[in-house]
Amino acid sequence: MFGSALMSAAPMIQLAEETGSTSTLPTIAITQDMLAPLVQGVVDNIAVVLPMGLGLFAIFLGIRIIPSLVSRFARF
Repeated sequence: MFGSALMSAAPMIQLAEETGSTSTLPTIAITQDMLAPLVQGVVDNIAVVLPMGLGLFAIFLGIRIIPSLVSRFARF
């Protein structure tokens, strides 16, 4: 999973290393080592936010569904 994220950054790395540009801005070569902490930070944040989001979704869904189920079975 981590390797595929870095491989998708390969075109950006090649873009940053192009020479012969007419721009006066300094050229910065972005390497995989530079992107590794960024990708790791995103993965770590997703690892925290996703379970919390799913838990909150389950709570809200339970609040919505459980009363309707109780009222449906209470009629019988």
